[in-house]
Order: sequence, then C-alpha cells, then structure tokens
Amino acid sequence: MKQDWKPDELRATSAEIREAVMPKSITPEMVGGTLAGLTEAVAEVVETLGEIPREHVRVEVTACDGQSKVSAEGATVRLDVFAVGGFPCTAMPRQELTADADGVVEFDVPHGFKYAVSSHIDGLGASFQLVFDAVAEQRDVRLWNFPVGVWALGHTDLAHYSDDGWEDEYYTAIPFVTPMRMEEVPEEIYLWAQDSEKYPQSEGWWYIGVLVSTAETTFAIGKNNLSDGTMVWCDSRDCNTLFPLIDYHVQKRYYPWDSEAAEKQARADMDGNMNTAKILAFSPTHTAARWAASSPSDYDEQRFLPSSGQLYIMWLNRTAINAIIQQYMDAGEEGFNLLPYQNDKGQWQTPNGRGEVWWSSSVFDSLCSWVVGCNGYIYYISRYGTHGVRAESAFHFEN
Repeated sequence: MKQDWKPDELRATSAEIREAVMPKSITPEMVGGTLAGLTEAVAEVVETLGEIPREHVRVEVTACDGQSKVSAEGATVRLDVFAVGGFPCTAMPRQELTADADGVVEFDVPHGFKYAVSSHIDGLGASFQLVFDAVAEQRDVRLWNFPVGVWALGHTDLAHYSDDGWEDEYYTAIPFVTPMRMEEVPEEIYLWAQDSEKYPQSEGWWYIGVLVSTAETTFAIGKNNLSDGTMVWCDSRDCNTLFPLIDYHVQKRYYPWDSEAAEKQARADMDGNMNTAKILAFSPTHTAARWAASSPSDYDEQRFLPSSGQLYIMWLNRTAINAIIQQYMDAGEEGFNLLPYQNDKGQWQTPNGRGEVWWSSSVFDSLCSWVVGCNGYIYYISRYGTHGVRAESAFHFEN
C-alpha cells in the first residue's frame, strides 16, 4: 500500500544532520527516521515505475540456407534498449537472448524507450538490425537470417483472401536472395517460407536491392541511396557537441592518443541503424543522418546513416556489389548508383562524376566524426567539412 511521505521534513532533517558540528548532536532517532523515510520514498518510486505501460515484444527468427528454411532454435537475439531526448538519457547493457525451439524470444520494453534487435546464428549472416519505439501494447517482429555473402535481394507478398469481406484478408512478405539478378525466379526460392494454409496466394516477386550479409552485420543497398551533393555532418550548433549514448573513440582531444586503437574500434562499429536513431532523437535536423533517414524508401524499409564499420564492409565488397547493381541498371531499373572501382590499370573510376568520401554515423570525439573514402581509407575529420552520404537499409518484412 502506498504511504504518505513528507519530502520537506526529510530535507530539513537531512540538513540538520549535514550541518551538525558535534557527532553527539546526531541522534539514532534522526538517522533511523530519515532512512525510514527514504525507504518509503524508494518504495513509492518502485511501485510507480511498475505501473509504466510496457510494450510486449515477440521476436521470431526465421533462417534460410539460400533456398530452404532451416532451424532457428538457439539463435541469439541482441537487444539494446535506450532513451534519448528525455530525462534521463539511458542505455541499458546489451542483452543476448536465446531463441526457443520455434526461434522465438519475448521481452517487455517500457513505453517511451527505443529498442534495437538483430539475430545471429552460427554459420549464417546476421539479420538486419531493426529499431523501434516502444509505444504499443504488443508488437511482433520477424528477423531473417541468410547465408554470408553478397546477394540480389527480393521479396514476395503473400495473401489470404476471403469471401466474407476485407476483415478476413491478411498479408505477409517473404524475402529471398539469389546470387545474381534473375529474369525468372523459381517459385521454390521466393516461397521458401510460405505457410500455404495461412497464406495460399502469391502476389508475385520483385527485386529491391543488394544484400550484404556478414556474421556481425547485414544491410541492404537500395535505390536512390547516394546524395546528389556533399553536406556537412551536422547542423552548425552540433559541430562541437557530445551526443548522448554514442560510443566515442577518443574521450578527450589531447595528444597523444592511440590512433590505431581508435581506427580498430571504428571498423568494429556495426550499429549504424541504432546510431542514427540516437543521433536523430537528440538532434532531429541532423544533416547527414536526416538525409539518409528521409531518402526515398519503401514502407517496410528503415534507411540509416551507416556506421564506419558498415561502410568499410561495403567498400571491401564493392566488386560483388557493383556486379549486381550493373545487372539492375542493364535491366532498365533506375535509381541505382555504382560504387567507385579500379580499372585494369589500378586507376580509380568514379562512375557518378565525382570522388566519393562518405560520412558515417560513428563519432571520434566531440568535434570529429569518421568518414570512409572510396579507396577504403577510414579516418576522422571535423564535422563542418563537406562529404557525401551513402544511405544503407534494413527491412522489417511484415507478418
């Protein structure tokens, strides 16, 4: 039962204790009474916090070996819960949850918090990292794991139609991958996870981009992901700002620092979608992150400013990525942009008419952020410099 507590009396007693000169002036009754009052206050807070609405999240992991469904039992779901922009800014330690025999984990997130989830299975690539706001009573999230590699990414919409009206119609999407773009995709590839009883009708299939799948991070490269020009990393007022809950690679801008260790840490940052969510929650008009998040996309797509590690992976896989992008372009699909590449003489070619250095969502210190060049160099630079942006994507294919 809640009990009344009197903060003014507690403050007065605490002040009396603090200002006491002689130890003998502090009586056991004073100390005991203050502690009892504080205990009641804590109980009040705990009881109140217990009444905060929570979103119940059910995450289902679905895995594919490239052509058929495989077990997701024992998959690891990484969960990050954080809040930026209110008081206090909070980031919970990352949790690693183990999926049950059905590939499912469940958890609760208090309303007002954001959370990021991704799934990881030995021998397969990671799922997309998805970020959501905890605002609903419950949410179903489906994470998809595909083999490691660079793939042409597509999906199909499945449907259940009813003669009883719209109320009994429902839809779902299934992603699929192929080594290269195909003119005709065999049905077993894009219907690999179909529940024929629940979703008997197929709405066909189409390609949506390039999937880059690694054990630690997976992202997609879609249409219109390259900025038309260069831009500063952030608005002028944030050029010398510490962003909350961001992992800084150098805490104080004093020489000397271990540049090799900082670069290693930057290459290991794979949380571009979560970084973008944190940046925009603190600075909604942030130039580079806002451009990436607002670039044209599908309804089930989350566009984000990639981390330095993700941009470096994109550069490492540029030849395989370009091969698939070129196939899309040859098929007349507009909006794709090749990555810079080297010709047979080792000379860098810039197919988009300019050199490319890309901003990342990874930060170095309060003044500098990381960029990755088209030649693979990764380095930090002042935020008021102007560079290009290559958005990357995560998809939350709907149940």
